[in-house]
Amino acid sequence: MTGSNHEFHGPAFVQYGSGSVQEITTSYTLAASPLDRAADKLAGQVYAWWDEEAGNRGLLSPAPLPVRWQLSEASGTARVAAATAEGTRRRFAPLPGATAVTEERLRAGGGLTELFEVYAGLASGRILLVGPEGSGKTAAVVLLLLDALRHRQDEPDPQRRARIPVPVLMSLNGWEPQEERPIDWAVRRLSRRHGHNVRELLKAGRIALLLDGFDEVAREVRADAVAALAAAPYRVLLVSRTVEALHTPGQARLSDAVALALRSVRPADAADHLLRLPLPDPVPEAWQELTRRLVEQPNSAVAKALTKPLAISLLRELGPDSGAVEEILGLRGSRAVEDRLLDHAVRAAYTPRPGCKRPRYSPEQAERTLRYIAERLTEEKTYDLRWWQIPCWGRPRARAVLTWSLSIWIYLAIMAYMLTLATSYLTVVTALGVPVGAGVDLALRLRQLNHPQPLESAGWRDVFPRGAIAAGIATWLATVAVYGASRWLWGSPAPVWMWFLITVPFGLGIAMGSGRGATLMGRTMLAPQAPSPYEPREEEFLPSPTSESRVIDPSDVWRHHVRLRLPLGLMVGAAIGSFWGCVAGDAAGLVPGIVVGVITSLGPAVRCGVVPNLAVATSLTAVQLSRSEGTPVRLMSFLKDAHERNLLRATGPVYQFRHARLQERLARPAK
Repeated sequence: MTGSNHEFHGPAFVQYGSGSVQEITTSYTLAASPLDRAADKLAGQVYAWWDEEAGNRGLLSPAPLPVRWQLSEASGTARVAAATAEGTRRRFAPLPGATAVTEERLRAGGGLTELFEVYAGLASGRILLVGPEGSGKTAAVVLLLLDALRHRQDEPDPQRRARIPVPVLMSLNGWEPQEERPIDWAVRRLSRRHGHNVRELLKAGRIALLLDGFDEVAREVRADAVAALAAAPYRVLLVSRTVEALHTPGQARLSDAVALALRSVRPADAADHLLRLPLPDPVPEAWQELTRRLVEQPNSAVAKALTKPLAISLLRELGPDSGAVEEILGLRGSRAVEDRLLDHAVRAAYTPRPGCKRPRYSPEQAERTLRYIAERLTEEKTYDLRWWQIPCWGRPRARAVLTWSLSIWIYLAIMAYMLTLATSYLTVVTALGVPVGAGVDLALRLRQLNHPQPLESAGWRDVFPRGAIAAGIATWLATVAVYGASRWLWGSPAPVWMWFLITVPFGLGIAMGSGRGATLMGRTMLAPQAPSPYEPREEEFLPSPTSESRVIDPSDVWRHHVRLRLPLGLMVGAAIGSFWGCVAGDAAGLVPGIVVGVITSLGPAVRCGVVPNLAVATSLTAVQLSRSEGTPVRLMSFLKDAHERNLLRATGPVYQFRHARLQERLARPAK
C-alpha cells in the first residue's frame, strides 16, 4: 500500500483447466477518510508551528542539552503496575513501530529517546512529567512532540499511520474543570488554532494532549481537573513542577499514570555544551574559569545554578564576551546566579552583535516595555499576555475623547444637513434624535472596552458561508421585486438601478445574520436586535489556517481583526448609506442623495468597523502607552520581535514570557 489514498497493487492467480495458471495484476484504491485527511493536515500544522517555535527557543541549534529522566518516587509499585498493565488488558496498544513498556523499562530511566518509547508504548496512556522550575520541562515536551510527529510522518503505511495520534501541546491555564468537560475545552482551544474536525479526532483518540502548566491550575479545582482527564479517550501527558504534583490531594492523582521526574543537568554535560558553542580565539579567561568550576567544583554556586537548562540557555545567549560571566563567578548561592542571568536576559537579546540583524529597539526601551508588561500581568495574576485585553491598560478618558471627537463631527454633519432638508416635524425629530441615540450607543461601546473582553471573531467563510450568501441574494432579489412593484402600483416609478441599490441593506443583513456576522453589524438598521460585539458566544472561531503548514499565532490574529473588521464596517456603512442616499435622492434630487448617502455611511462604518475592533483599540492604546510609559508605538510589532528573540513564547493567540521566573524578575522594581 502506498500514498494517502491507500492504493493496493498485487497479483491475483486464476486457475483454469488442468494445472493451467494465469497471473492477473490488479490495482484498486481505497479513498482516505475525511478523518484521515483531517489528522494528516493537523499533524502538518502542528509540526510546522512547533519546529519554528523550537528554533526560536534555541532548542535545535546548537545541539540541545541531553534530557534525562527517572521514575519518580511518587510512582509506587501499584501505580507502575497499573500503568504498564502487564498481564491485564491494555487501555492503549503500542503505537506502530513501538513496543510495550514494562516496569523494568520504566525503572531504568533514560533520555529523550526512551521518553518517546514510554509515550508510545505505555498501556495506560497517562504520563505525569515533573520537575522543579527551570528544569526544562516545556523544552523536553516540545522535543518529544517533534519526535512523535516525525515518527508519524515517517510511517509509510497510511493504515498504520492512522493509528498514530497527533500530539498537541497546550497550556491548562484558563480551564475551569467544574464547568467544562475536558473534551469541550480542548475542542474550543484547538478549533481556534486548527479549524474544524477537532471533536471527531479527539473522540476517536486521533489526538494526544500534552498539557503544560498543571501547577497553574487552582488548588481547589485540581482534583476535578485530574479526575476529568482520567476518563479522557485519548493519551494525556501532564506537565507540572515537582512540588505541585507531590502536594496534590490523593484523589486528584491519575490512578494509572506513571510519574517521570526530569533529572538535573550534570555539570560535566553543561561544561561540554558550553565549550561546543562558537567561541572566540583565544577563549576568554572568565569562560575558561566557568567551565573549569563546572568540572572541578560541582558543588560551587555557579555549578549548582547551571544544573538547570534555563540558566544554561541564558548564559549561552549572553555569550563568552559578556561581563556577566565575571559577575556570576563572584556570586554566592545558585539563586543569586540565576537571578543575575535573568536580569541580563533582555539587554543580551537587544544588544547589537556582529553578523546579526541590528535590533529595531534599544535595550533600554525593550527592558522598559517588558518590565511594564510583566508588572501588569503580575497585577492581574496571570502569565498570559492576551493582546486583545491591552485596551484595559490605557486611559479610558483619552480614548473616549478621541473617539467622541471623531464621531461627534460625523453626527453633527448628518444633523446639520438633515435640518437643511427638513420639510416636516418628523424630519426635525429624526435629525436630532438619530445623532443623540448613536452617541449614547457609542458611549456604551467605549465603556465596555475598559473591561477585559473575550476574543470574539470569525473568518470570512464564517461570516458569509454559502448558505448565508444564497439566502442574502434571494432576499435581496425578492425585496427588489416587491419594491419595484410597489412603486409601480403607487404610480411613482423609480429607476431600476434604485431598486437594487435601496434594497442592498436587506440582503446584506440576511446574509450576515445567517452566518456568524450578526454581532459585526453592531445593532444598526441591518440587524437592530443583534447581540453586542463583546457578548461571549458558545463557540469562538478564529480564521481557519490559510494553508496546511500554517498555524495561527498572536500577530496573525491581530492582523485578522484589522483585515476583517474594517472591510466589514465599510460594507455595513456603504449598505446603510445607499439606502438613505436613495431615499434622500428620490425626495430632493441626485446631489442631496449623494451627500446624504456619504454622510450616513460614515457613522455606521465607524461604529461597526472601528469602535468594536479590538485590534484598533489595541493600537490606539499602544499610542497612549508610548506617551505615558515610553513603550513602542507599534506594540504588536515589538511583541513579535521579542518572541523572535526568545524573550516571549507564543501559545495560540496568547504570548507568555519564556519562563515564569523571567516575568517575576522583570516585575520587581528596577534598581
